Amino acid sequence: MKKFAMLSLFMLIIFGSLASAQIKIGLGGGLTSIQSPDAFKNDVASGGEGFTGNYHLTAMAKLSLPLIPFTPAAFIDYHVLRGSGTRNSYAVETSMNILSFGVEGELTLLPIPILSPYVCADFALNKFGQLEETSQLGSIVQGGKSRYGVGLGVGAVVTALPKVDIDGSIKYQFLNLIGKDSGESNINALTFNIILLF
Repeated sequence: MKKFAMLSLFMLIIFGSLASAQIKIGLGGGLTSIQSPDAFKNDVASGGEGFTGNYHLTAMAKLSLPLIPFTPAAFIDYHVLRGSGTRNSYAVETSMNILSFGVEGELTLLPIPILSPYVCADFALNKFGQLEETSQLGSIVQGGKSRYGVGLGVGAVVTALPKVDIDGSIKYQFLNLIGKDSGESNINALTFNIILLF
């Protein structure tokens, strides 16, 4: 009987939270810094692509569950990677885009009315666009590919206005963790995100 009462109470909390759940939509972006491989990270003069200081745009939806410290979310990231420099006395421009579709789970560490820090983990399908190098000698193009990846991070939600939250996070992303070809290098990135949630 005691177990039944505990289960009933647990189910009541879950369904009560779902009934009063809110979906928040957010838009934002931030910085994308490729950490590996060296072929992407190194500057153009050193034979790399120079993809260390770039940016991304983000759209996110979060399901806010009262009384439960876990927040599920879905997101779309569009990473715009660009590099430039001189290689062998020629000016070289490099470019690649990454489109990510993912889901994320956030665990709130300390629910304070104004500030709520959290840890998060995500899983995403990452669609790598064409890698292109352009110089006076012409263009070199490598085809795109799709890979699955995961990300781990920390963040905090700050209540700025009654209906607006600011979500800031830092994540380390393993962009091609699953589905790599034999000998394919790991593509990892450090991202800094700021999202306005409505």
